[in-house]
Amino acid sequence: MVTATIIEQVFNQFKVASKFKSYQELNSGHINDTFLIKTDAKPYYVLQRINGNVFKKSQELIQNKVQVSNFLQQKYAHLATEELQKKVLCFAKSKHNTYFYKDAAGNYWNTSYYVEDSVTYHTPPNKALAFEAGKITGEFLEKTKDFDISKLTVIIPDFHSITKRYQQFEQALAKTLNTQKIVAKAQIDFVNAQLEEMLQIDKAIEAKEIPMRLTHNDTKISNILFSKNQEGYCLIDTDTVMPGVLHFDYADAIRTICNTANEDEVRLDKINFNFEYFKSYSKGFFSQLQNVSQAEKKYFPVSIKMMPFIMGLRFLTDYLNGNIYFKTAYQNHNLDRAVNQFTLVKKIDDCYQEIQRFLEQEM
Repeated sequence: MVTATIIEQVFNQFKVASKFKSYQELNSGHINDTFLIKTDAKPYYVLQRINGNVFKKSQELIQNKVQVSNFLQQKYAHLATEELQKKVLCFAKSKHNTYFYKDAAGNYWNTSYYVEDSVTYHTPPNKALAFEAGKITGEFLEKTKDFDISKLTVIIPDFHSITKRYQQFEQALAKTLNTQKIVAKAQIDFVNAQLEEMLQIDKAIEAKEIPMRLTHNDTKISNILFSKNQEGYCLIDTDTVMPGVLHFDYADAIRTICNTANEDEVRLDKINFNFEYFKSYSKGFFSQLQNVSQAEKKYFPVSIKMMPFIMGLRFLTDYLNGNIYFKTAYQNHNLDRAVNQFTLVKKIDDCYQEIQRFLEQEM
């Protein structure tokens, strides 16, 4: 358990301009522990403990996101510090002159600067904010297109690989109890029925049809900071910056922006695909990107189905494994999340031809 004393002690290991006053837990993620640190003077800070059970290379993870932060800071070097910290997630050094602190229990911590008066959303309140989210995601990808991905440590190999995630699913299925298989039968059958279509991007990557580049890999709407006036600031939670393809970041944002319910919703009648938000997000996204190839354009439509499918597959696999990866509130939480995501895939399929027509015109 992380106590107030531990949080203060860890925070004091970083080079910060003011003294610890209080803290507040931020509950936006499934994996790490994150805290807003209020100090006796501005700026405030965000202190994060990396989940070492999930991220075996915690130090390298922090080094990855600092590298990307420093790279982006050079791109925005013309901005004043306050404005720059709205555009880029910036980190504070520890008193050991590194960007991390390792505690006695072996946990890795990092500290970033809190963006004053910023807000996050789990679902967008309007299509204008969806457009802003698209702009921020597209801008991140455009600004980092010349980042040397060979400098990054791959934190989770094959993170968005359907092939790899299906192998993990099969392994979980082989070990799980028959009672769990019975409860999850409809979802297991859905995975097997959809698999071939969902492998398209894997095959395109393997054939080198589409290029690898730096991607964020977790562009859900809650990982974008906005001003109180709903102006997009920047992407946060850069724990999974790794080599990937444009489609990962494009479609993962759509997964949360265009689902009319959050991913914990169990009432399936509340789940639909918001086509207006999809159009607004896509317009913002493509307004920032230059030189997208014809091969890349080909796979944007299917990516919109692939990302909720792979998320549902991961939730289902974790359920079969006994809920060891994602934080859960009850026994069948991950199964309910899988049902939610697979329902979204079906809703996307219902308007898929319309999606294809729109993207042909927009790109």
